[in-house]
Amino acid sequence: MNSTEQGAIEQEIADLRQGLNALGISYDTKIIQKFQKYVEILYEYKKKIHLLSDQDYNRIAKRHFLTALMAFHYIKDNQVLCDIGTGAGFPSVPLKIVKCDVGLTLFESVKKRAKFLSYLINKLALSDVELIDERAEYYREKRFDVILLKAVGKMKKFINIIDHLIKPDGIAIFYKTHKVEDEIKAADKKLKEKGYEVLVEKSFTPVEQAPLALVVVRRKIER
Repeated sequence: MNSTEQGAIEQEIADLRQGLNALGISYDTKIIQKFQKYVEILYEYKKKIHLLSDQDYNRIAKRHFLTALMAFHYIKDNQVLCDIGTGAGFPSVPLKIVKCDVGLTLFESVKKRAKFLSYLINKLALSDVELIDERAEYYREKRFDVILLKAVGKMKKFINIIDHLIKPDGIAIFYKTHKVEDEIKAADKKLKEKGYEVLVEKSFTPVEQAPLALVVVRRKIER
């Protein structure tokens, strides 16, 4: 690793610390070391497969780690999570690093990305992580407390997938922009058919101050 990359990684860690403090997330040296190793692995794979845009290699912490961690307060200890279309590991791996006791299942059907994720999990020494290199719609083995969906396309096409993966009291979290109303409206009929309600939390990411909407889908509670 050259001096330019080393300097960039040091800046990533500085941005990460600032963002963790702003989010009120506790961390120790071990957590910071895992995030630094994560950045180093992304740089290692930069010329092997397309995981991030060229621009994003200068803002990994701001654009990806901290955005992922915006859902931190929805994750409870000892829950079982799944991430649909994990790609470079966002949003689930950053959440797993700071919430080490959660179980995690990663769905990534693109073989090269699945191979990267296997390498990442091993190098970060993450336990209780299952990697499934097939599409989530075909999976029927278990259900999850939290389903994470980032950069997966329109909500409407994922309602049926959510329905067979989610526990009765579970939630699904879509990472979206502030302009999400039309997408929710398009999915409204299917959501109602399945008995789901939607909560939209609009905010801005720390450090970068990028607009983010977390769209939380859960079963309606009968009163």
